[in-house]
Amino acid sequence: MDKTTIEDRDVGIQESASLIIQDALRQLARQLDAAAHRERGKLVDAFAVLHGWSRAKVYRRLKEIGWTSGRKTREDKGSSSQCDEALLHLCAVQRLGVRKNGKVTMQTPNARSLLAVNGRQFTVGNARLNSILKQRGMDINKQKQDRAVQPLRSLHPNHVHLVDPSLCLIYYLKDGTQHVMRDDEFYKNKPDNFDKIKLKVWRYVLVDHYSGTVIARYYESAGESSKNLYDFLLYCWKRLDDRPFHGVPGVLYWDKGSANTAGAVKQAMKSLSVKTFDHKRGNPRAKGSVEQANNLVEKLFESRLRYEPVQCVADLNAAVEGWYNAYNADAIPHYDSRLKRRYMREPKARYAIWQIIRQDQLRILPDEDVCRYLLSAEPVDRKVKADLTVSFKHPVSKQREWYDVSPIPNIYPNAVVRVSPLIYGNHQVMVYAVNYQGEEDMFVVEPLPRDEFAGFRMDGAIIGQEMKSQPDTVIEQQGKAADRAAFPGKTQDEIDKAKDKNAAPFDGTLDAHSHLKHVSKPDYIKRPGSELSLPDQYSFEAKPLTHIETCKRLVAELDRSLDPHEHSLVRELYPDGVPESEFSNLLQRITSPSQQSPTLKLVN
Repeated sequence: MDKTTIEDRDVGIQESASLIIQDALRQLARQLDAAAHRERGKLVDAFAVLHGWSRAKVYRRLKEIGWTSGRKTREDKGSSSQCDEALLHLCAVQRLGVRKNGKVTMQTPNARSLLAVNGRQFTVGNARLNSILKQRGMDINKQKQDRAVQPLRSLHPNHVHLVDPSLCLIYYLKDGTQHVMRDDEFYKNKPDNFDKIKLKVWRYVLVDHYSGTVIARYYESAGESSKNLYDFLLYCWKRLDDRPFHGVPGVLYWDKGSANTAGAVKQAMKSLSVKTFDHKRGNPRAKGSVEQANNLVEKLFESRLRYEPVQCVADLNAAVEGWYNAYNADAIPHYDSRLKRRYMREPKARYAIWQIIRQDQLRILPDEDVCRYLLSAEPVDRKVKADLTVSFKHPVSKQREWYDVSPIPNIYPNAVVRVSPLIYGNHQVMVYAVNYQGEEDMFVVEPLPRDEFAGFRMDGAIIGQEMKSQPDTVIEQQGKAADRAAFPGKTQDEIDKAKDKNAAPFDGTLDAHSHLKHVSKPDYIKRPGSELSLPDQYSFEAKPLTHIETCKRLVAELDRSLDPHEHSLVRELYPDGVPESEFSNLLQRITSPSQQSPTLKLVN
């Protein structure tokens, strides 16, 4: 007997058993209708024992075949003695036990056991718990259901674009041969096989949300990169001769990946006036259009490559370009690729829908050189000039422009702001300034009109005709506030005059130094010290007296003239002059009797 025959036999047995049970239930229902009220319980209990069911299951199965007891509904139906908090915790434990693949790992008996040993009270059985959870929408099957979907819409072609990169199953070896990743060779349990392919082929897909237009392109690289993403966006938005779709969107929706959210790409999007949004992780519906488009490219285009291989990524891009143009134009033979939405009256070709775009909605992509500059251009620091302006060489005008930043809060001369260009508009720039909370705010600033011949600002005050002044900067405002606090009740002119006259601030009420004479000072211990020995810095060698000076002083001291003997004695004793310290010795020697000349002795 083959497998199919056995399965058919088992199905037949199950169906026969089900019919027998239903016949038995119908017979029980007739017995219950004919029996007295007090006998019904015995009949139900006997049936439950016979089939190995609980009484609740017997009543539930009877209800399925349409039998009711005819009893009046209890007034307390729907209420329960079970604590609501324990039910809520039971629901929480079961929700946390659901894996991403939908498998439930925490059933009611296990969850109840876990919570009961942790103090939660359960007063009903597991079957009743499941019934209560189901009645209140807390059972795990309902909790696993997806949330209600909020419909989204876009306003016109090029309003919203969605982009998403995906690893392609196609790869190329060095000899140029095309290969396809097989499921039995490339999966999570064999990561080494992925590593063997150094340069993988990545599929980048963009969808215009309004028209459903699909654009695809391939890149060969080790992984996702901001360079490939930006190149793909420029490819989608530029004008091509054989493709009607082009132009820069107002909103770009992308995955929350490192390549997408790289600073250079995000800054380039700001410069192109494109608002970017990241979809929430684990919410593929948020970008379902581009997810579906990736699936379409894989099924409708890449499936054809097996029958007509290409040798390199350049040939692959040429082939996919032909495919998406035919797909968007509904020109694939014997295949209906028109856009179909629930509320459309009739399906339409995607390019045909895109063609209704208005002139003000179609923003032309700037020159490629300018766009490439934007990817590498980080905001640059600029110092605010004394007239509250900053300068910046704009990549579109290719000349230096001047921008008035005085309306920006917290701006003052010599403040530093960050500046980056805007591609659309009249050579505008984005100025990033830090507010008082330390947060960076962004402002779009127009270039100043100017008299290029004479080099004047067109909004400058005309001499002799008008008077203008710059508004107070935040520094000036704070300074004037401080002056008003120091000179209360005075106007600014009165404050300036008071400062010129050196008037005492705060009406002279501040005790600035008088209190210092009365402050209590600590008692300090007198510390012993040692005398400092220093050389006599003021000693000098005195110049000796000359012979003439010595004789003059001797005459003055003796009150008489010196005789020749005394003159000779001075010269003999001190041939180099008489030191000041020796003069008294010399005077004593001359006046002693032994040193007097004979002539003097005779006279005496």
